[in-house]
Amino acid sequence: KTFRMAHAAARSWALAALAALLCGSNAFVSEWRAPKRCTQILRRGISPRGAPSGRPTPLVVPKKEGPQWWDARNSASPVVKPPTEPNGQWRMWYYGRAGTEWAKGLKAFLPTGRIGCATSSDGLKWRRCKGPLEGGAVLDPSEDAFDSVHVGVGDVVQLPNGTLWMYYFGGGLDGLPNQGIRMQIGLATSEDGLKWQRAEGGQPVLSPGDEEDFDALFVAWPRVLPPWLTKGVKGIPKNQWYMSYHTAKFESTGLRWTAGAAFSPDGIHWKKAGPVLGPSSSGSWDSCGVGVRHLVVKENALTMLYEAVDDRGDHACGLAYSEDGVVWQRQDVPGRAAGGPILQKGEDGDWDSRVVGTPYLVPPLGDAPWRLYYVGEAKGNPGLSIGVAECYEDDLLCWRKRGPDAADLPSDTREGLYKRVFEDASKSKVAAAPSAPPSLDLPD
Repeated sequence: KTFRMAHAAARSWALAALAALLCGSNAFVSEWRAPKRCTQILRRGISPRGAPSGRPTPLVVPKKEGPQWWDARNSASPVVKPPTEPNGQWRMWYYGRAGTEWAKGLKAFLPTGRIGCATSSDGLKWRRCKGPLEGGAVLDPSEDAFDSVHVGVGDVVQLPNGTLWMYYFGGGLDGLPNQGIRMQIGLATSEDGLKWQRAEGGQPVLSPGDEEDFDALFVAWPRVLPPWLTKGVKGIPKNQWYMSYHTAKFESTGLRWTAGAAFSPDGIHWKKAGPVLGPSSSGSWDSCGVGVRHLVVKENALTMLYEAVDDRGDHACGLAYSEDGVVWQRQDVPGRAAGGPILQKGEDGDWDSRVVGTPYLVPPLGDAPWRLYYVGEAKGNPGLSIGVAECYEDDLLCWRKRGPDAADLPSDTREGLYKRVFEDASKSKVAAAPSAPPSLDLPD
């Protein structure tokens, strides 16, 4: 009996650690600081003329458009698609919820719950779209299937005929140690991005493995690349879809997170390729493993920007690359550990001072920069919001956080003030931002 009680206590502690990674909990303050070369870019917005542009503000904030919306508590994990035609709209799908409970009255331990969308003319100023479901959501938990308690969006793929496929994940009433933890991956389709129909009879397209497998606890947060995007990546078989997802496993030292991969001939029937990127050595910035990540094709290889957590529960984002989606290497980052981090939480008073995570990359459009959409939360203000950072360099090492109204950076970031900040930030006088922190209008 004593052993069972101890085992249950250990699993409860590990579940809390799982919620810490997936919700963005951050019980400890990291002592890590970026090297001077990138400190200003990682933590502050900088105007082209040298004056502080103020603290960056989030793009999508809970309750900003009123408490009646489906995401009045959390707005999290953005999936962002730029326009496919001139003067078209940017679209974002994301998950969240209005309160502290999931469906069926279960207390939520993740920020998931329901899925909604927003649109923008520039990818910076967003307005929620009113979906057909209560509160304006576009996808809710099912009645009694694998996703009857909570759902979250993983990725959205537009087929050549214009149809949208949403790879989402959800949990039901099964799962140990808590209901809702046994998450699986499903597929829904839509013609307009608002009205979604579950495919495959509402059954999952990817499920957790057997008890001895690395992904026995759950499979979730899928990112999917169709074959027309990976045709230049020699290591990925021709006409194969690629999926990246992650899971967690109870170990003697606590929970450890690992990214897995799967391939499919049609985007529906998947074959797992096993674990592909896991924890690094103890004491590293990503020592507890790899969580939510996003992938893009760059230079005929895959680039992964991933969220990770260290031994103390602090979150940050880093880089890895692969030529086949199975063998991954952490990116060499000068002056830092393998992989990074290349983006971390903000300072006290910033909207993301407690946590950052769930990255989603959008490649440059014309002369525009790379954009990294991510989720963050301020200390003392429960509720996740969505923000963005920009990078003008293809190495993706230096990111500048910004808000919807921040001044644009010069297209050539090696000139003027930005050159001084990038190459020798110790001489820059723009470290402090005197403006007061923005009101996030978050629930207590």
